[in-house]
Amino acid sequence: MFFSQDCTLCRPHLRCMKPCAKLNCPVRHLRRIIYYLDSAIHTLDICIYFFTFTELAEAIIRAKNRNVVVRIILEDSMTHTDKSQIMNFYKEGIKPVFKSLDVLVHHKFVIIDNNIVMTGSINWTKSAFFGNFENVLVTNESAIVKPFVNEFERILTMLTATTTETNSETLDIH
Repeated sequence: MFFSQDCTLCRPHLRCMKPCAKLNCPVRHLRRIIYYLDSAIHTLDICIYFFTFTELAEAIIRAKNRNVVVRIILEDSMTHTDKSQIMNFYKEGIKPVFKSLDVLVHHKFVIIDNNIVMTGSINWTKSAFFGNFENVLVTNESAIVKPFVNEFERILTMLTATTTETNSETLDIH
């Protein structure tokens, strides 16, 4: 899936979630990504730098409500913005993992049931989907999926090895 500056023209029909006739309509791509998220049966592992897109957060919450195990790794510096979806996740019982590090967690990938990976340059923001030059690749090729599974586990282990559940204590959750 490719996104470009032409995608800004499709932003008005995001409300109705109906893609236009353009092959690279971002609404068409968004619906496809949501379809994959909605297809999760067992696990949904997400490692993403910046996450503000409500429609994608809703798909993740639906997965959790279907008893899919949802694990999310976020870049700490991006969790403090007003539009971050982190509070919505906490309200729904999903506890993203993040920690201030010397380096950025700049990955953008999702693993579905340890069988499908979605990866690319795109952050999960409306401006990325509707105006930037971005890409998303979806594959179930095990030689590609397995290294992403390993990377997710490596980062999760690193972040949780030195972090107790203090992330939720740093947020004012009501």
